[in-house]
Amino acid sequence: MRAAVLRAGRFVETEVPEPPAPGPGQVLAETLATGICGSDLSAVRHTEDFLAAWRDSGTEAFLFDPGQDLVMGHELCARVLSPGEWQGKVVVGLPWALDPSGTLRTIGYSTHFPGGFGERMTLQEAALVAVPDHVPPRVAALTEPLAVGFGNVARAAQAPGTGALVIGAGPIGLGATAALAERGVAPVVVSEPSPRRRALAARFGAHTVVDPAVRDPFDVWRDARASGQSLTVYECSGRPGMLNTVLHRAPRSTRVLLIGACMTEDVFRPAVGICKDITVTMCMQYPPEEFPRTLERIADGRVDAAALITGEVGFGQVDEAMETLAHPDDHVKVLVMKSPSGV
Repeated sequence: MRAAVLRAGRFVETEVPEPPAPGPGQVLAETLATGICGSDLSAVRHTEDFLAAWRDSGTEAFLFDPGQDLVMGHELCARVLSPGEWQGKVVVGLPWALDPSGTLRTIGYSTHFPGGFGERMTLQEAALVAVPDHVPPRVAALTEPLAVGFGNVARAAQAPGTGALVIGAGPIGLGATAALAERGVAPVVVSEPSPRRRALAARFGAHTVVDPAVRDPFDVWRDARASGQSLTVYECSGRPGMLNTVLHRAPRSTRVLLIGACMTEDVFRPAVGICKDITVTMCMQYPPEEFPRTLERIADGRVDAAALITGEVGFGQVDEAMETLAHPDDHVKVLVMKSPSGV
């Protein structure tokens, strides 16, 4: 099959072997649309740090052989080819599958399970959710990144009457912003350098958006909050040094959720957070029911996922797209498709 493979730090379009034959509880699917994720960028730029993090944590799900061709892509929408109850259905899914040894692997970060930057994938039935007929596959592919934002706000169980600061308005931060608005959290301040992304944050429910190069977002929060109001910070940027900045600038007793992953080693001063009684949660998992709920929000129009799509590329353009995504002013979400529309 055709695919864009990561080879020696660059993406090339080439023929690759077919995905593994589906095992028990698995299906073969035709890729329709796949988003390029910030984690993909990190895995390409910081491959050794990326792999070391998973090895050091004892987590096998994201380990792959960097010496072999890798077909990435985990923000997926596909049509099932295998016979059975799923045949012909358009689906999205949490990107995991069990290898023959029973080890959970992440689709797109696995030498065994190629991802959505190829024509076909083997998917785990238990991870799949059917896409309603009226939702285009290119829009449904936004379910996974938006669900990370919605899911971690659900994990925080933030109540109305509290306030929030979202750092980074990529798809995950925008999902968190929409989730906070849905819960009646106010004020919600979003910090984002990109004008395009700040505009989207306002559309997704932010009460105030701020360019951190112009004004400190914590000062903006202090001006907007009600007297005695508590703050929860959702760090969605993954920028090195951001946790240290948050610890120094946040009010006492702030809660911090680290959602964006800094793949390199970072430095922060723990005593600052200790003295201010700040709670930091490092986020990997979220309530799984938030994945299908996010698709429901997209399907009924509560979340305008299509607004995030700023480009589509074919397999031969993935390397160029990765370079472009290094400049977030230009794009929010780029999709990889067999037949891109040229959006």
